[in-house]
Parts: sequence; C-alpha cells; structure tokens
Amino acid sequence: MGIFDNFTSKPPKGYAEVKVEFTEEESKAVHRTLKRYASVFNADAPEGTEAIVPQKVKDCMTAQGLIEYVEDLMRTLRDCDSDGEMASLMDKAIKAQMKAYAIHNLPVYLFQIAGMFERTGDAGNAKEFFRQFLQTQGNFKPDHIDTMFLSQTGFDIPQIVAMAREKVR
Repeated sequence: MGIFDNFTSKPPKGYAEVKVEFTEEESKAVHRTLKRYASVFNADAPEGTEAIVPQKVKDCMTAQGLIEYVEDLMRTLRDCDSDGEMASLMDKAIKAQMKAYAIHNLPVYLFQIAGMFERTGDAGNAKEFFRQFLQTQGNFKPDHIDTMFLSQTGFDIPQIVAMAREKVR
C-alpha cells in the first residue's frame, strides 16, 4: 500500500470530489510531484510503515503538480520561435491551471489564469478571471491545509488583490 492508496472514505464537510482528466504530459508532471511528496513523507515514517494523507492533501499535491507543469510551460515560452507554438503552449498552460483550480480551489489559481489570458491579449477573459479571483478571494476561508499550500506559492495575497482591483477598473 502506498501513501496515496488509503484515504478517508468520504470528503470532509463542504468538500466535493472532482473528476478531472489529464493529458499524458499533465499525468507525468502530477506523478512526479506525488512521488516527490511520498518520498518526503515516507522518509519520516517508522520502518515498515508508510504515511497516509487525507484526500484533500492528495488533491493539493495533485494541483501542485499541475502548477509545476504550468511553470515549465511558461519557461518554455521564452524560447518559442513561432506564434503558433506560443499559442499552443499558452492553451496547455491555461487548461492545466484551470484543472489545478478545479482540484484545489485556491483563489490565487484564478489570479494566475487571469494573468495568462492577459498575456495572450485576451482582455475580456483576463478581466473576468480577475473579477472571479476577487469574488472568490473575498469569501475564501483557508483551512490549515490551504494555508500550508498557499505558503508555498510565494504570493503576497494583499498585493495581488490590489493588482486585480486595478485590472477590473
């Protein structure tokens, strides 16, 4: 049995399971991230045992894998020679970012989607996602798991809220 094979049988209150299909590239990125987390967690487990995490933690790690995939795509954009290649990479990045949000609904993911649309020149979608970010962030009450994963993003939430407010004006 592995770290991700045994979870609580039902989601916590207010939490619903989301079914998301991954591309092969996304699956590889998610698997790589889950494997990295498993090695860290199992390093501290007593000999002969493996750590077990709640479903929400697995979902957070899965979303983190997608975010790392998006970051790789965004770095690849710097070396693109054609508009077609850039458009394809941005499309992959936006879709993966949306999947990350569907799996672990951190409002900051909406802010990142807005920024991607802005980068593609799609001002309408960018503005709409900035609005969605502001609305969602305004109602967001992070639990301890959300807080742990948010601390890894490096975002200054008050600063990006101010930026998003500027963008929707």
